[in-house]
Amino acid sequence: MARAFLTVLAVLLAVSGNLFALDVNNPPEGRFSETWMEVYMLGGKVGYAQSTFSRDGDIITSTQRMFMRVGRADQPVEIESEQMTKETLDGKPLSFSTKMKAASMNTETRGKIENGKVTVTTSQFGMEQKQTHDFSGGGVMSWGTYRASLLEGLDPGSSFTLKVYAPELRLDAPIEVVTTYLEWEDFENRGKTMRGLKSKSKMITPMGEMEVIAWLDKEGMPVRSTFPLPGFDNIELYAADKAKAMSDFVPPEMFMTTTLPVKRSIDREKSREIVYKIKSKDGKSEIGAFPETAMQKVESAGQVSKLTVTRQDYSKKGAVPDKMSAADRLEYTGSNLMMNLEDPELQKIAKQAAGSETDPYKLADKLRVFVTDYISDKNLDVAFATASEVCRNKRGDCSEHGVLLAALGRLAGFPSRVVVGLAYVPLFGAQQDIYGYHMWTQFYIDGRWLDYDAALRETECSPARIAMAVSSMQNAGMAELTLPMIKKIGAIQMEIVSVTD
Repeated sequence: MARAFLTVLAVLLAVSGNLFALDVNNPPEGRFSETWMEVYMLGGKVGYAQSTFSRDGDIITSTQRMFMRVGRADQPVEIESEQMTKETLDGKPLSFSTKMKAASMNTETRGKIENGKVTVTTSQFGMEQKQTHDFSGGGVMSWGTYRASLLEGLDPGSSFTLKVYAPELRLDAPIEVVTTYLEWEDFENRGKTMRGLKSKSKMITPMGEMEVIAWLDKEGMPVRSTFPLPGFDNIELYAADKAKAMSDFVPPEMFMTTTLPVKRSIDREKSREIVYKIKSKDGKSEIGAFPETAMQKVESAGQVSKLTVTRQDYSKKGAVPDKMSAADRLEYTGSNLMMNLEDPELQKIAKQAAGSETDPYKLADKLRVFVTDYISDKNLDVAFATASEVCRNKRGDCSEHGVLLAALGRLAGFPSRVVVGLAYVPLFGAQQDIYGYHMWTQFYIDGRWLDYDAALRETECSPARIAMAVSSMQNAGMAELTLPMIKKIGAIQMEIVSVTD
């Protein structure tokens, strides 16, 4: 969420700043722009955002800082992030860095753009990983986005499109951002009616389209901005001074708002097959596709999807043709920014977990059991740690179990990926019989993606789950998984058609 939010903030910069006073071709030396915003979500203030621009000769440095505090089943999670970019005066990106701190996790990512390539380096525990991608197609970052908006002006009815390189959303290519200025209108601003120019900025990403709406005052400054999440209260940003932005946090409960209640209890151990009907709450919105796996079959018609989820019997090993391409195999077996397979600590526990087992089904089960037992501190206050951190701290919830198991699987020779979706929980806090956010792991064995759930202690997984998205983690974005899932949960209603024990 935090990494995606940095991109939302960058898009908001496209409609911020004093559009009538700044000479974009010759801004003042030193810091020439600073914006503070309060951040609200789910009815409470979750944090603040600060963005600045400064000039040193022909180099523009932008800094975007964000702090968020949210509740996860009464266990607050704090996330801090800082993104810095260096760009030329005319808006060409040169380098960037992102620092993330969530619970005990500290990760730094750096990028350098030169000779038509972008090289991304991530550092953690004294180890570095590098990825190099083509950048010949170009793309602007913070200052380039800001500068383009100033040059476009503030004319109602006008529209412009930018390629924006947003590494927190996509490492290998820019995303497209379409900004449209609509009309001057009255809008609600925390109990007051104000007048401003409404704008919409649509981000077209691998996760689908996301839209930021803002209202600008006569100075061209954003007074209120909103990032809609279907089915939820929006993420809201309000202009403020520094003191107000950094005070009075009332973090909302996040987990309880991303659950779907059901009207029956389910025996996870006995259930063999569950049929679900998923449709949009409003009967009109597209709910997006659901992945097909060995245990999940999908039938879709219009705005309704029927999912048949069947527990697999891994003792029936009948292999199917291996359809994985060489490129896919490399993606699902190699290192990425969440799974550093060169980490000696990961390699050590992978050998410990596998032992001398060679049968792939028995080996996969051994890895699952190992991760279930290895993560001894099972809590919700870790915000999506890397496999390297989990293998050292032995802490986390379902996402940490899922990522560590995927990494150990790769080190044992399995192509692996993670799955996000919903899983049945009989009791959580004050709620009974709910489906809540969950992550687990899949290994590719005998031509099939098979499910393994270290957090719920399941090898032949219960069908009391729905897969919503899968990822190799190659683009290293929790945003890649979380945002589309949150949007989907908020927009759907679920019916359990049948349960077969």
